[in-house]
Amino acid sequence: MNVLLSTIRDYLKDHWKMLVAGIFIGFALVAIVFALPLVTIATETTQTEYATEIKQESYVANEPYVTKEPVEKTKVVASGFYQVLPAGVIVPFSVDKPASLLIGQFENTVPGSFNVLTDNNRIIWETLGSRGTINLSLSPGEYQARFRENLMWGEDCYLYLAIRWTETEQVTRYQPVVKYREVPIQVEKRKTTIIAEKVSVWKYLFMPKQS
Repeated sequence: MNVLLSTIRDYLKDHWKMLVAGIFIGFALVAIVFALPLVTIATETTQTEYATEIKQESYVANEPYVTKEPVEKTKVVASGFYQVLPAGVIVPFSVDKPASLLIGQFENTVPGSFNVLTDNNRIIWETLGSRGTINLSLSPGEYQARFRENLMWGEDCYLYLAIRWTETEQVTRYQPVVKYREVPIQVEKRKTTIIAEKVSVWKYLFMPKQS
């Protein structure tokens, strides 16, 4: 045993440089091998993309429609100041629609009589005084309205007279209608991709491990 140990010591003493060189070469070879991309790892990445999609959107539009409705009509036959003559202020007018109304008013500085006559001079309505209003239902025919002063004449009498009736007409109305239209929108989408990558043994050994 002592002889063997003595032999080993003599060998190391004579060949230590070769042993040190061999150790360095071994470490160098290991370092080179560990630096080569020999290990394959999978890396998971998430990418965000934007895509255009078509969406149905509702909106309210006012849509026209035609309907028949009763419409009130007015025809003015006298409006303004009229000088009162000895025969009075006479306004002839005609009614050609059934269920018509004679509406209006009169005003004079001197009292008098206001009446409505048929075409044969028959009085069908009368009122006395210096002012008054008229709301008289008339059937189709020829008429005249007359204002006469009781004591004198020559003043200016204010008259407003109109024929009013109702008839059915086509009328355009609008109603809200719900409609739909296509609208492009941007939608965010996430995509996960796994990328295979070769790394060195050193990088693999020291890279953080995912839990």
